[in-house]
Amino acid sequence: MTFNKIDKQVSTEPGVSRKTAASIGLFGAVSIIIGSTVGVGIFFKNGNIFKNNNGNPWGVLFSWIIAFVVALAIAYSFGEIVTCKTKSANSGLAGWYERLIGYRSGRLVKILLPLLYYGIYVLVDAIFFSEAIFNCFSQNNKINYGNSTMWYVILVALAGIFIFATLNLFCSKALQKTSNVTTILKFIPLALVIFTGIIFGCINKDQNLFVNGSITTTDGQEYSGKFSFTGMLDSLPAIFFAFDSFLIIGNIAGEMKNPNKNIPLSIVVSMIVAGILYLLVTIGQICVGCGSAYAVFDFVFANNATAKSVFHYIISIFIFISIFGVLNSMTMGAIRSFDSAVEEEIIVGSKWMKKISNGKFLMKGFILLSLITAFYTIIFGIPSGVMNTDQIFDGVSNFIVLAFFGIYAVLSAASIFNRYNGHAPEVIKQKWQIPAAVIGSFGCFFVFGYGLIWQFCGNIANNANNEFKAWGLFNENKITLTYAQAALWFWVMCGIMILVPFLNELGIKATDKNYDQPFFWQKQKKTIVA
Repeated sequence: MTFNKIDKQVSTEPGVSRKTAASIGLFGAVSIIIGSTVGVGIFFKNGNIFKNNNGNPWGVLFSWIIAFVVALAIAYSFGEIVTCKTKSANSGLAGWYERLIGYRSGRLVKILLPLLYYGIYVLVDAIFFSEAIFNCFSQNNKINYGNSTMWYVILVALAGIFIFATLNLFCSKALQKTSNVTTILKFIPLALVIFTGIIFGCINKDQNLFVNGSITTTDGQEYSGKFSFTGMLDSLPAIFFAFDSFLIIGNIAGEMKNPNKNIPLSIVVSMIVAGILYLLVTIGQICVGCGSAYAVFDFVFANNATAKSVFHYIISIFIFISIFGVLNSMTMGAIRSFDSAVEEEIIVGSKWMKKISNGKFLMKGFILLSLITAFYTIIFGIPSGVMNTDQIFDGVSNFIVLAFFGIYAVLSAASIFNRYNGHAPEVIKQKWQIPAAVIGSFGCFFVFGYGLIWQFCGNIANNANNEFKAWGLFNENKITLTYAQAALWFWVMCGIMILVPFLNELGIKATDKNYDQPFFWQKQKKTIVA
């Protein structure tokens, strides 16, 4: 990928000096992206992908390969998109939308990012972080809450969000260094699963899914080995979750060295590294017939209870460190997105948050993060606690990723038209941009359409009362949602995605009579009084 020299953007965020704005290099950017991307999906989602594909090894691999090709194509297309200049160096996805498509779509994305994407994503990551903590004290390859319930998991998750958000206020640079360390450490459990799975799967082929079609695995799953095309498609949203967050770097562009070169490079490099790792881990798990990283070592040490227990704790601790890094990186990006949204006064109550933050850098983001976390904890946390299941959080995470890959696809498709529009914003053109944008945008639209039209609409008629096992990380001794209930949550999320922007704008209109910015349904004014 070749990039020509253009002027370097400098952060316009309050409290970010030029010295700070150039503190993150290419390695730091790659560390932040990998830190926020790798560590949850591959460890927590693969079990459901194996279930959806009936343990068929080629169905599992094709699921990952298809998602990887689509995600990489989208990421590559953003290598050109991110080079267009935006009003704020840290505006990220919303800024690129505004420049390439227009004010109204840009404002809509500015609202959706903090109020929907980051608001839900941080909470879900915190739930996984909490479950990883509980699993460190488990005696098997499943989370064992003992006398605790989902309520405890939610409380620990909220504590995790508060701690990371607070640390961002007082030691942001230390968290960036921590992100580099945890990124390196998370390669340890990945390497252990890869090499252990492949080596022992080749030595003992009893559980190797490449050799045996129908098996009962060491973690109690019964696989028929039958290839399922629909099962492969059902797996794609969960796999997209493993590739998402690659655009988080756009929210800290103002703190990077040479962002116009390092942002696109870091995105593509990170996606390639992540994709290769995911495929190797999946092959290792297929070789021992286990969708769970924990269960790989149950297979290897099936006849040695002591070694089995020791390795369970070792892997649990490293996976916890990995998810620790993910929550760290995600909170780092989210709090900056929130701070920028409040600074631009596009969120209801922004003036109040700016007033009580007293000019302290990131305090506005901290306040908004707290409010949004409380809001979604009520919506998703209360029913999850009552039902004692994590399926709702898992399903919500799949939806939000699926929806935003659709948003990425729209911008990727717009980049094609930008090539032929004489009045379009200037970008640094790169080779293969158009085929990458076509493949990425088509793939995302297809997967979203499949979920919208078939998985949670047409498919419900024949399966309404059947158990829906595609969501949920650890469902033992907990209620399992039905297809109808899962579809209901999917459509609730669709409703939230539509209503939240309107409610935000109406809230601003009702509480701020002197508001001088056009809402997302209005055309941009030629001049806006500051």
